[in-house]
Amino acid sequence: MNERITKEKAWKRLFDQWIFGLFGTFAVLMLPISLWTDDFTWGVLYIACTLIPLNILYVKRYQMRLGFQPELKGLYRRQLARDGINSVAFSLALNHQFLFTSNVAYVCVTVFIGGAMLWTLNVNKQTKQQDVENIILNKEAI
Repeated sequence: MNERITKEKAWKRLFDQWIFGLFGTFAVLMLPISLWTDDFTWGVLYIACTLIPLNILYVKRYQMRLGFQPELKGLYRRQLARDGINSVAFSLALNHQFLFTSNVAYVCVTVFIGGAMLWTLNVNKQTKQQDVENIILNKEAI
């Protein structure tokens, strides 16, 4: 259990560093370029390119968790899918005015983002419940 907690903390630290670097690069490099060229498509391209390493981090977390508790494969797979959908929803939320011009598309994107948020809450609740149940089972086994 301690090894799992240590690896989870290491993954979280890596994720935080990556996010800090992502926003730092955006603020220092992409925002000035977009403002200087008066073209925000650079920001859209930047955000789209950041989805790839973000989802790679999510896959690594999935593989790590699966190594510790293979019996929760379905739950971890749903969490991985949820993370991928959330990253797409985040990108759409930031870039909807550049990607979509119709009100119908805007409403569809809003519904998609809302659904992703609700699914996130549900999967997080299930994951926490499974973790608590496994901690209780591990304590009883000792």
